[in-house]
Amino acid sequence: MNDSHWRVIAVFKIISMVLIVVVSGLLFSTYRKNTQINKLESKTGFSTLINQGADGAILTIPYQQTLYKHFGNAINPQVNLPVKTITGYTEYQFLIDSGAVVSALPKTLAYNLGADLAQLPRITIEGFAGQKTFAYKGEFVIMIGSDEVIIPVVFSENDGANNILGRIGFFDEFNIMFDADLQKIIISHKG
Repeated sequence: MNDSHWRVIAVFKIISMVLIVVVSGLLFSTYRKNTQINKLESKTGFSTLINQGADGAILTIPYQQTLYKHFGNAINPQVNLPVKTITGYTEYQFLIDSGAVVSALPKTLAYNLGADLAQLPRITIEGFAGQKTFAYKGEFVIMIGSDEVIIPVVFSENDGANNILGRIGFFDEFNIMFDADLQKIIISHKG
């Protein structure tokens, strides 16, 4: 074989090796980026609440899908938040409900949150479709990001009631955005 033929083979091998190094580098870079994204998306509970100070968000909560018998899948705006109890902070799940005037918890949680029902005013509250029940007017403390927030609450005598975050003390203190594109609920400070 002549000398020019060996030069062509050598150039081809060098180009092949450079391409292998470049493609390997790109694949490794893509793998690292996807691994970091997956680490953020695979967490559950309170650990999914990511501090996003750069864009003003203090909590970012992934949408949760719930299958309803008559309606199919729908987002369920639920969040796990630390609540101050008599023994320290404990996570509770809340439904974020812009239709609720005030936050609500079943009265069975009152003692653990340091509330004495005998000392709280007993009131009548109206729920879905005008259904009335008795409740006790009080307050509790939750952590929103790194903020300790006092929230007005009614402790409902309906023990089967959901834990609800309502407008007073929550919606009027924070901006709550439902982002359908990102499939996340974003909570940020007002202003």
